Amino acid sequence: MSFIKIALDDVKEGEYVPEGVYDLRIIKANDTESKKGNPMTVVTIRIEDAPIPNALPVQHYITYPDENTPAEQRQMRLLDIKRFLTLFDVPFDANGFESEDLLGQQAKGHLTQEEGDDGIIRNRLRMPRLKE
Repeated sequence: MSFIKIALDDVKEGEYVPEGVYDLRIIKANDTESKKGNPMTVVTIRIEDAPIPNALPVQHYITYPDENTPAEQRQMRLLDIKRFLTLFDVPFDANGFESEDLLGQQAKGHLTQEEGDDGIIRNRLRMPRLKE
């Protein structure tokens, strides 16, 4: 094995930004499955105007209802999807949308901080209500 000379002294973990409204850009969208095997898209969002130099990107999960999804949960998921697509101005119609259209889309969005079950604080995207 060889010694790999590389400067690692200044490498730090990324940080979460304070709650607030930021310019956001979708930099990655990965169609995959949840742990339960349900279809979903994992979206990675860059904070374009982060107030800190080492800001972590935001992960957003679009989970799709299927024939086994209970009615109230189905409606909630569909509303979340429509709010997300509307916020980022992603084209969609009554039949759905193309996940590749997510890439590069921009929005001004409100980020919150949320503590996960693991005790780690993460930024989350809060979707605005749809305008009638």
